[in-house]
Amino acid sequence: MWLSKHKIAVFIVGLAAFIALLLLGVQTQQFGPQTQPTVRQFPTQQLSTLIKQQPTTAQDLFQQEYQIVNVWASWCGICRTEHQFLHQLAKQGVPIVGLNYRDQRPQALRYLTELGNPYQAVIYDPQGNLSIDLGVVGTPETYLVNQNGDIVYKYSGLLDEKSWKAFFAHYFASVG
Repeated sequence: MWLSKHKIAVFIVGLAAFIALLLLGVQTQQFGPQTQPTVRQFPTQQLSTLIKQQPTTAQDLFQQEYQIVNVWASWCGICRTEHQFLHQLAKQGVPIVGLNYRDQRPQALRYLTELGNPYQAVIYDPQGNLSIDLGVVGTPETYLVNQNGDIVYKYSGLLDEKSWKAFFAHYFASVG
């Protein structure tokens, strides 16, 4: 009988330790938007612009020391939510390139007509080929790209004032 009680006690202690480790893991896990440093080049494939429907290259788009590339779509509700913040950044002089992801041109153009266009240029990626090469998981995503076409950061999720200050603002300290 004592041996059975001892086994039950060991089992309960072990189970409690396991549950405590699970809870600790859940508490330290970061949910929501993520940022990750990257050290790769922006894809160099031929690009097309949304509005003028002209071919362009990454070299043509990345003329500033730093700019952000914002991946969006007209069907993305979170993109619509962050759009006003992108306007604020553009008014402060932050160079923003849009990447329209798996969208239909008429809907994307209507979106920009309704909400305004904070982008210096908009890349049109209706099949998602560029986005796949870039590593896009979903919308919205925001990339910090330097003048050489190096991706410095990738941020997934809603770009707002808090995330901007945490991950991007120091690159644009002289802007605004």
